[in-house]
Amino acid sequence: MKKSLIAMSVLGAFVAGSATAANVEIYGLINPALMFTSSDGDYASAETKNQFSMEEGKEFGSRWGLRGMETINEDLKVGFVLESGFRSDTGALGAARDTGRIFDRESHIDLHTKFGKFQFGRMPLFGSVLGADGLFRAIDPLFANYTVAFGSGSVTGSDWTRVDNAISYVTPTFAGFTAYAMYSFKNDSKKTSTINGETLTGEESKAESDRYASLALRYQNGALEAVLVADMTMYGSIDTYDHEKPEYDVDNGFTVTLGGNYEFSNGLKLIAFGQYFKDQWLNTSARAGVTLDGVKWATSNNSDLTKADGEGYGFVDGYGLSLGANYPLGGGTIKGQIAYRDMDNTKDVDFNRWFVALGYDYPMSKRTSFFAMTGYTQEKVESATREATPSGYEFTAGILHRF
Repeated sequence: MKKSLIAMSVLGAFVAGSATAANVEIYGLINPALMFTSSDGDYASAETKNQFSMEEGKEFGSRWGLRGMETINEDLKVGFVLESGFRSDTGALGAARDTGRIFDRESHIDLHTKFGKFQFGRMPLFGSVLGADGLFRAIDPLFANYTVAFGSGSVTGSDWTRVDNAISYVTPTFAGFTAYAMYSFKNDSKKTSTINGETLTGEESKAESDRYASLALRYQNGALEAVLVADMTMYGSIDTYDHEKPEYDVDNGFTVTLGGNYEFSNGLKLIAFGQYFKDQWLNTSARAGVTLDGVKWATSNNSDLTKADGEGYGFVDGYGLSLGANYPLGGGTIKGQIAYRDMDNTKDVDFNRWFVALGYDYPMSKRTSFFAMTGYTQEKVESATREATPSGYEFTAGILHRF
């Protein structure tokens, strides 16, 4: 932490001295919210859990950053983005998952040429709502990936949102089409594994490290926008997964997502997507939300039926579907979504999840808005020895301010 504070102090001094000499912008947003959740694990010893709390980033994650652009000549511009997440409720550095990085959200240099845009560094995936090239912005009706009861992130099958050591390319737009490509030499530079008492990190571009590749296509024509995203995770031989177990003997993980939106003349926007995924590692704590307790109980092998200590999702195959709408109302926008996911894991556990959600965004100014969302989620889990249908609902409301 001391090193982080020193680094940020030096960075602040640098920015103060150089911002006037170059095209450098300081930007960010802060997004605290109040949230009430209620969840039921649906097993004999489970108790309904109700919680009222102040939370961070329930619509967008709070962040601050630096970005800039320099024109080299008429055919080349060089830009950069350095973006750091923080918790508005505590002031702590780091996004939703503590990554131990100062610029945990984005850290890349960009080359803008007549042949397209090239980026190098840590960056968000095309299959996300993050960054300038997050194509899921076109298919996520709520923009609520940080909620615990709903949001498109809870019915998809990808665990990654950003990768390290990446190169990406975005073509110029031709006849409404834009193509995208990305490759990461090592997804997570902070990841380590301990094998036979030895801590291993894995080298970039080697089979021992997790790597990532993605291709995407976007089409825009008037009121219509469509996206197709395909990505692959090449699992390393040295990682936190135990590949010596038969249930972890999996191939490379991949997803294919197709979706889009159409806006009618009265302002109504219909938004839909479908995703197929196979051999994808899914983080239960990050993705289960209000059904977490029941999911862990139903996947437990403990003979004590009061214990909810199962692994959860693990490696999964399946699909997700979503249908939503946005409509201008009362000076703001009302948002709705219904979604479903069907999947099974390598231990032959079946998961069937659905949710329905409703939200409202009201702009108080160009930089400040109020939002409120509510939703209900249910997930049926069936293993060889246990079965549960955990469920829960959430209400959250907050203020988002950009600077």
